[in-house]
Amino acid sequence: VYCADCGSMMRLTRCVNFKANQEHLRCGRYADCRSDCTAHFIRTCVLRDLVVGEINKLLTDIHADEDEFINTAMEHSASIHFDEVKKAKKTLAKCDKRIAELDRLFNKIYEDNALGKISDERFEQMSKGYEDEQKKLKADSEKLRTFIDETEQRTSDITQFVEIVRKYETITELTPEIMHELVERVVVHAPDKSSGHREQEVEIHFRFNVASVTAIIDSREYDLRLRSA
Repeated sequence: VYCADCGSMMRLTRCVNFKANQEHLRCGRYADCRSDCTAHFIRTCVLRDLVVGEINKLLTDIHADEDEFINTAMEHSASIHFDEVKKAKKTLAKCDKRIAELDRLFNKIYEDNALGKISDERFEQMSKGYEDEQKKLKADSEKLRTFIDETEQRTSDITQFVEIVRKYETITELTPEIMHELVERVVVHAPDKSSGHREQEVEIHFRFNVASVTAIIDSREYDLRLRSA
């Protein structure tokens, strides 16, 4: 679970004196340095109820028509990653071009040094600079290739997600196993109190980018439903 404002993980806050509905998640960066973010939080019972509900909606959609869901999920995943992969490939091409250019420059200064056009000291200085830059570029290139490969692979992992979903008809309890198998991340926004009561936006991103949902939690409505249940 992540903070929407600073991107840090939300930390579980509990106390022996807390009731079950008082346990909550608070921005981790705020806990470390209060000036870096805000003290927004979300109660775990409220978040758990929302995530269970959205997972069950997704399960219903998949069980109703797997083929339709796979097609929609493929389109959703592709649209999310297209710009990221395109940008990564463009950066990778620049890295590879510069690496090749540094090879040529190194060969040139080697010849110039052999012919006495540049001193040994200057050669050592320039070659070290080229080698350091090339080493960094090669590391960056490797990271970019890994990112591109993993990102493109995700579009083919959607069918794996559907196979996992087949294990579940509906869920009533949110377990670590279910979260690991179905949910990529949950993003919690700071609350909005402009309506007179506490409303909070939450994003749920499912694994392999098969789908994402944004919901508004009204804590007052949740408490009213809980009391009337």
